[in-house]
Amino acid sequence: MLDYLYLALGAYLIGSIPFAFLLVKTVSGKDIRLEGTGNVGAMNSFDVTGSKLLGIAVMVLDALKGVVSVLLAVHYFGDDDYAKQASAFFAVLGHCYPLWLKFHGGRGLATAMGACLLFVPSLVVSWCVVWVLAWLYSKKLHFCNISATCCVMLIEPIFLPVNYYLFLVLLVGLVLLRHRDVMKEAFKGS
Repeated sequence: MLDYLYLALGAYLIGSIPFAFLLVKTVSGKDIRLEGTGNVGAMNSFDVTGSKLLGIAVMVLDALKGVVSVLLAVHYFGDDDYAKQASAFFAVLGHCYPLWLKFHGGRGLATAMGACLLFVPSLVVSWCVVWVLAWLYSKKLHFCNISATCCVMLIEPIFLPVNYYLFLVLLVGLVLLRHRDVMKEAFKGS
């Protein structure tokens, strides 16, 4: 049991690395938490700096936090589903509520996608398909993110074994919790 706690702590600390904050501060001298939406993630990095390259770099680095966390679980626990689920969840938790920024982080999508790509690829594929359909309908980024995240709750139980359901509920709940500030705006007029 103690090994799982160490894994969760390690994944949380990896997820807590605030790449958006560090890169935006380095490039522009601005504190991303005080600019744009205040979100410490890829989209706000782009909005604050106007640099697509920086936004993409933040997205890739945030996704890699999830990848590294799951690889850590695989390295120490082999094919243990619960270890992979715990590492993915705690990496996203760290991204959303990073210790280093007084628990003011991002929304968790890139980190969740990076983690899930390694052991729940159907979740990533389902999310992306719904996201594209939502984009064709609305052209609103937050609407697409929220719609895709909600829809995986309906789609994924078809593909996933029962021991993934709690993980799915917790992960989706965390991501939606971090999107609560934009939900009202995202669904206006849609």
